[in-house]
Amino acid sequence: GQIIRKAFELGVDLSLTHSCYDPTPEGLACGECDSCLLRLKGFREAGIDDPIRYAKK
Repeated sequence: GQIIRKAFELGVDLSLTHSCYDPTPEGLACGECDSCLLRLKGFREAGIDDPIRYAKK
């Protein structure tokens, strides 16, 4: 959550980021790999909505 909060404070456009190990052909994050789950956890802990779309969530 700390990284997400810091990025939010700095005005980073997190909709331009994803860390998925297995994105769809359209570029959507899968929502199931370890990296997606850690990202979702970070946003949840920060109390901020994740701005990207996931194939599964």
